Amino acid sequence: MNTPEPTGVDLRIDNGRVFTPDGFADAAVGIRDGRIEFVGAQADAPRARETVDAEGALVVPGLVDLHTHVYLGSARLGINPDKTAARSGVTTWVDAGTSGAGTFEGLLMHVRDRSRVRVVPFLNMSFVGLAPAGMLTREIGELWDPAFADLRAVLRAAEEFPDEIKGIKVRASSNALGDNAAIVLPQAREAADELGVPLMIHIGMAPPTLVEILPYLRAGDVLTHCFHPHAGGRIIGADGRVRPEVKEAVARGVRLDVGHGVASMSHQVAIQALDEGVQPDSLSSDIHAENVGGPIKSMLTVMDMFLALGMPLDDVLDRSTRRPASVLSRADLGRLEPGAAGDVAVLAVEATDRWKQDSTGHRLQLTQHFVHRLTVVGGQVLAPFDDGREEFRSSPWLTKFGATGDDGDDNH
Repeated sequence: MNTPEPTGVDLRIDNGRVFTPDGFADAAVGIRDGRIEFVGAQADAPRARETVDAEGALVVPGLVDLHTHVYLGSARLGINPDKTAARSGVTTWVDAGTSGAGTFEGLLMHVRDRSRVRVVPFLNMSFVGLAPAGMLTREIGELWDPAFADLRAVLRAAEEFPDEIKGIKVRASSNALGDNAAIVLPQAREAADELGVPLMIHIGMAPPTLVEILPYLRAGDVLTHCFHPHAGGRIIGADGRVRPEVKEAVARGVRLDVGHGVASMSHQVAIQALDEGVQPDSLSSDIHAENVGGPIKSMLTVMDMFLALGMPLDDVLDRSTRRPASVLSRADLGRLEPGAAGDVAVLAVEATDRWKQDSTGHRLQLTQHFVHRLTVVGGQVLAPFDDGREEFRSSPWLTKFGATGDDGDDNH
């Protein structure tokens, strides 16, 4: 009896160490019509119009960065998601509230619809979004005036753009929200409930304090900047341990998101949390134009950090792919299995003697790091390119708490 010849695919990635839902496997991956068609032994791999040799590297699902700012050309913070994806392996970018109801259409038209990578928009509760970011004469938080928290405008945007708002975002720290938590947070809770989407709350310098914020978060919601160093919002209490309220929130299904950023990461807070078994669900970067040149070069920087903190490789990858995809209720993302989206990152893990610093200037020695080899989006290779735009813009926050801006790592 003759065995039928395998069905052909558009792209086949050969000889890699594939990160599958069942663990690592020496296998080939085939993609057809933008979807994973085949994951299996090299000997059984189908014909392909194009092949890539991934020998010596990991083949993982396209990375899912749950906290980014990619509203290019509108907000000062925006970066080009395709440009950074081509050198990092991130294929799904959650824009975490760069736009508000007054600027949402532009994010869809000018960024989401023109990008090769997937851009998932979370809407800022402030009508103006992050438009005030980068003002020089004075700092003005987008919700210092609570009138900008316009629930009716959010619901109108949802009616005008059905099913396009995938989450609600509030920056609940003094530089963004001021003293208006009691006015804004109930509206954000109602907006998320009305739309049936996650609520992502950023924590930072009080007010408000963390204990004021946590009651507004429910199962499936996201607490971002979970390892930031600042008093009032820090998850570590005065006794040096993770606050019981945080553990209770995690137990009821609240997701912890890293959101590294410029001023929102403490290695010491992360070490204490990990020692107590409190782990982040997503290793997001909070990448934007004021940190893409350092301390965040890409999401790989955050993944390097958690390898150095002792997180096993498979956990690092899971929290960079499947787990953040689950926050978005996207079972087709973050997995290499037939039927899933044809998004792939090819990454090597190599030895290094570089170090990485956090927002306080604390240095963490790295012994290994991820090296990007290839990004595939919808079955097509996304080649690195130069759009002629300098991505990195200086930030007054960069050295405010002790960081120098030089992390000793030019690889990413």
